[in-house]
Amino acid sequence: MNQKAEKFAEMLKQIPDDNVFEAREMEENDHLVLFQSSLEAKKDLYVPMGVFIDDSMFTVVRVAVMLDAVNDENRARVRDFLADMNRLYKFKHYENEEGDILFDASIPADAEHFDPEAVAIVIDMLWDHLKEQYAELEKVVQG
Repeated sequence: MNQKAEKFAEMLKQIPDDNVFEAREMEENDHLVLFQSSLEAKKDLYVPMGVFIDDSMFTVVRVAVMLDAVNDENRARVRDFLADMNRLYKFKHYENEEGDILFDASIPADAEHFDPEAVAIVIDMLWDHLKEQYAELEKVVQG
């Protein structure tokens, strides 16, 4: 496990058990550790969330807001909505090639200056943002 991931894992040990993360060292990149969890988007609906920590200058928190949600019928509406979100918020909002809708936050820090508490704060901010925007995004996707 890389130094930043070790610091994050150590911080997680201090958090109550309801904050469940599973750490996976990625085989294709022995310096990347993925901490997987989920966030409640609305009552009883949880979406995947991952914290990608490697030796680079960046740690990425990614929320898979809706999987396979973008299609030919709604693509223009969804892209317009995500573009508006990108103008209003510091998080990156986008669709990937599979039609998933994702929110990303990138946190710069080398191993020496990495602060796992900052990652936790960003996760909380993304979670609040998810809860605020999920219903509106559902409307956009459904038309």
